[in-house]
Amino acid sequence: MALEFVESELSSIPEIATVYKSYPHSILRADLLRYLLLWYYGGFYADIDVFPARTIKNCPALEPFFAPTPDGYTKYAHPDVSLVVGIEVDEPYASPQYMRDWHWTRSYGLIQYTMYAPRRFSPLLRETIVRVLSHTRQYNREHKSFFPSLTYDEKAILGVTGPDVFTDAILDTLSSSLPETHPFIEQSIKADVDIGDLAHNVTGKLNKRVTWAPFHRLSDPVCIQAGEAAPNKSMGGLCVLPISVWGNGQRHSQAGGFGHHSACVNHRFGRTWKKGWGEYIFG
Repeated sequence: MALEFVESELSSIPEIATVYKSYPHSILRADLLRYLLLWYYGGFYADIDVFPARTIKNCPALEPFFAPTPDGYTKYAHPDVSLVVGIEVDEPYASPQYMRDWHWTRSYGLIQYTMYAPRRFSPLLRETIVRVLSHTRQYNREHKSFFPSLTYDEKAILGVTGPDVFTDAILDTLSSSLPETHPFIEQSIKADVDIGDLAHNVTGKLNKRVTWAPFHRLSDPVCIQAGEAAPNKSMGGLCVLPISVWGNGQRHSQAGGFGHHSACVNHRFGRTWKKGWGEYIFG
């Protein structure tokens, strides 16, 4: 069914099917497929090791999207939002040792094992798809091998199709779409004052962009409407949920337990694609 979808429904972009069929691992295809499905159809996506803590329409963080009106129709409080995402890791100041202990490639990032697209054709998902296709082409050129399955290690998977490229696509789209006076950019610049990551290492010129700062330690959902973008910029609107909503049950990032009052799904981290041979053999 997945192959039929990328070959038939998306036949006007044949490169999608070519890249999809070229992947040596199922997880690479699964990553690309989830972006394509939500971009084309909209809707709610969750991995097979995600369990509902409550029904989607009763999730407090999603209530604005499903609030019924007296006439029975649904009235969206965020009509310009095309994508809702959650936070998976929120430790931007983690030490190198801490990151090694957790086997992280990034100290912050967004979830893509659960996503919600209130409408079709989100520009944010489109940018993610374009990047995945581009990253795949580049990676395959640089890592040619008679055994393709050996070229994609865990770090490569996370960066080429997984949450790393997804997070980058979201932050970069916000950075290129929002005006320089937007609170997100101002928050990012303020948080960088004593760090200097946004300053050019030669000229010292400040790169005014969105960093992780506006999403650090969120206690309530944060939404950016499509209309907040600069003139002639297409962003699609975004809502970012606190880590406790979809990323609960983790022992970091102040995620809270599976029973957190904000929890809407519980991710049990089956790690079906990360298991080594030792785990498959000995458990």
